[in-house]
Amino acid sequence: MDNCERMRIMGKNLNGKELGRGLTQRPDGRYMGRAQVEGKAIVLYDWKLKELKKNLAIAIDEAKRSNLMPDMDGKKVTLSEWFEEWYSKYKAPTLKNGGSPSYKRRFLNYYGVRIGSKPLADIRQLHVQTAIADMLEIGRSTKSVREATGILQNCIEAAIANGLMSINPVVGVIVPKCEKVERRVLSVEEQEIFLEYLERTKNWYEEMYKFMLLTGMRVGEIGGLQWEDIDFASKFIYVKRTLSYDYVDGRKTMRMTSPKTENSVRKIPFFGETQNILERQMEKIKRKREDLGERWRQPEVFGNLVFLTSRGTPIGRYSVESDMRYITGQINEMYRMEATYSGNVVYKTFERVHPHALRHTFATRCFEKGMTPRTVQEIMGHANYNTTVSYTHVLDDIKTREALSVGDFLQNKNIVNKEETGYEGLLGII
Repeated sequence: MDNCERMRIMGKNLNGKELGRGLTQRPDGRYMGRAQVEGKAIVLYDWKLKELKKNLAIAIDEAKRSNLMPDMDGKKVTLSEWFEEWYSKYKAPTLKNGGSPSYKRRFLNYYGVRIGSKPLADIRQLHVQTAIADMLEIGRSTKSVREATGILQNCIEAAIANGLMSINPVVGVIVPKCEKVERRVLSVEEQEIFLEYLERTKNWYEEMYKFMLLTGMRVGEIGGLQWEDIDFASKFIYVKRTLSYDYVDGRKTMRMTSPKTENSVRKIPFFGETQNILERQMEKIKRKREDLGERWRQPEVFGNLVFLTSRGTPIGRYSVESDMRYITGQINEMYRMEATYSGNVVYKTFERVHPHALRHTFATRCFEKGMTPRTVQEIMGHANYNTTVSYTHVLDDIKTREALSVGDFLQNKNIVNKEETGYEGLLGII
């Protein structure tokens, strides 16, 4: 473990309570704060934790400033040049694995190509607003534009703090609110049709799709799942990592990363047919590996993966999306042919299904079967409780059913005995 890694570890006080990254308490009671900026180590001590945190933040900021581009001038430094500096000094150290190519692409493809060549001091609100209008006109989603604008806002605020700009051109710009997108959830009937198609066609990903419907795992978590993560004795699945894909200089690269949030590291109990499906998957991979021999392309660097393509390569989001589009098309073709043979002009269609829809479907089934929101939150790995309870369409149905089961709410004759509750005496007091 290098120094940078040690700095990221959450420190604890003498009682074992976590203090934060780079913060620890020495045996003599003093608190110690450590950080590293561009190879420069910062170590501070203080008897008061609050003071130490403040002084450490100041020291880190000063170290960052001293390492910025020499002779910086807002009239000479362009937005794109400053973004690269800001990203490497401010943002990348806070991101997983030291940075994200997709994060940089979001800025460069949205604002970099439009106003990136402008000197910082010359950028005005109108320039930002015009860029937003252009992005929306060519079909960029409001969500992605808002995300890119958030990145620009943080970048500009750092430029102002370093004396490169006097005004913030992002303040006051108008970005349309994101349209609320209805979650795609398979109805019980659709789920049966989907599963029946997998079984009838012997789809290679049959076990994987069923496993997703039984666990609610994200497609990246599915791709990163190893056999060592499955405890068959205790019947738990441990979610520890995710397989992510990035494009660097036009080349697709794969890497294992930590899950989306701290809550995403979790364990999921076996539901229903989980064990049987895993055993079938294990046997299927074994047979395929023997059939292909040297043509089996499973990379050892990613460990003993549970789910793989039919050639042995890791499973990515794009290949799963492509397969699910194909399945949807085949089911709709089946509907069309049935309508043609029966002479019907109008026929039903199977709405497109994407990988995340199986996760939504799992959560919906959990609520339909009476599981509590807190339990579902832990299984799904939601960082925010509100994300879990946002499945209001399901919760509302459950509330309605339970309200109907109560019957006549004001007629309480059959609930308890009057003598047992002191009911009449209570009325007398009132």
